[in-house]
Amino acid sequence: MSAKVRLGIVGAGYMGLEHAHGFKLLPDVEVAAVCDRDPAAAERLAAESGHQPRIYSRWEELVSQPDLDGIIITVPNFLHHQVAEVALKAGKHVLLEKPLATTVDGAHAVLKAAQTSGKQVQIGLVYRYSNLYNKMAEILAEGQFGPVTMLWCKEFRASFPPNPWFYSQEASGGSLVEKNCHHFDLFNWFAGARPKKVFAMGGQHVIRQGQPTEVGWWYVQQDGAQPLTVTDSQVIDNAWVTVEYENGARANLGLCLYLRPNNLAEEGLEIGLIGETGAQMVAYANKKIGLSGGPYGDLRYIVPDRETFSPWHIGGQRERIEFLETCRTGKKPWADLQIAYDSLLVALAAERSIKEERVIYLSEVSGHA
Repeated sequence: MSAKVRLGIVGAGYMGLEHAHGFKLLPDVEVAAVCDRDPAAAERLAAESGHQPRIYSRWEELVSQPDLDGIIITVPNFLHHQVAEVALKAGKHVLLEKPLATTVDGAHAVLKAAQTSGKQVQIGLVYRYSNLYNKMAEILAEGQFGPVTMLWCKEFRASFPPNPWFYSQEASGGSLVEKNCHHFDLFNWFAGARPKKVFAMGGQHVIRQGQPTEVGWWYVQQDGAQPLTVTDSQVIDNAWVTVEYENGARANLGLCLYLRPNNLAEEGLEIGLIGETGAQMVAYANKKIGLSGGPYGDLRYIVPDRETFSPWHIGGQRERIEFLETCRTGKKPWADLQIAYDSLLVALAAERSIKEERVIYLSEVSGHA
């Protein structure tokens, strides 16, 4: 390997631009190649990188370049496993945006390719890298909660970006796969056990199939994105999901994807848990932690240092720093394939539960009892 880690970025959407911006701020790294089928988008990505990368229109050509140490994959979800599998076979370490895949078969293909190649795959589950949620894990490890018994997430927000693939069930994997694999991963982490079964209810309240609806309002207002009207949305815009774990812990997630404007509640995104001792801990709006009850007594707030710079996502810069270390040493990343696989299984089980109107056991989804 040269003195600098040489990277290629496949996909010039929001996350491709974020990664280019973040890597530009780090020493001893060069974005040497970028790819997007849209020439203008690829040019923007190249400019954002701060380097002078080669520009490709075909991802197959980029991932085969021998001078690249790692590949960052930020294409639409349905392409995740295809690009990752080829990149691994080409001998590259991979930073793959979440979700791991949109199907179990796709996930297994990546798992097999990684095992065969001996290269590492890091998944963009950025909450794993944030100071906020790592602080929650540290507090749990102190033992004052006892076993975690209940968990919840309230994800009430505006719609997905104004890009048609988000509204395709096949292309995105569904809203719970695309959006909430992050939160199912936190449930899995904090519950300290494997998920056993899922029951979910959901549907379309506002962004309905066959009904023209303007989407991406927040992105239009905040980022100047072009507005989009969808008429064939196949994904849900609301859900309640309950997950039961092998140790008896239960988690509940509420999802709304049609707020206008975005969530105005002070707590914003709320992720909380309760332990057997009666202690409670809640993360508010990715900014602060409330801690009370049980051995802790009265409510107190903890505000972890937000050193993890990223234009949009907390934890993003620590994620990129770890990927560079993985490229240099082959070290297994924190957000590895097993973690990503487990969160995907919960999301797929929830999507299936809504469709089939029944409890889904994780063994049904994974194919393993």
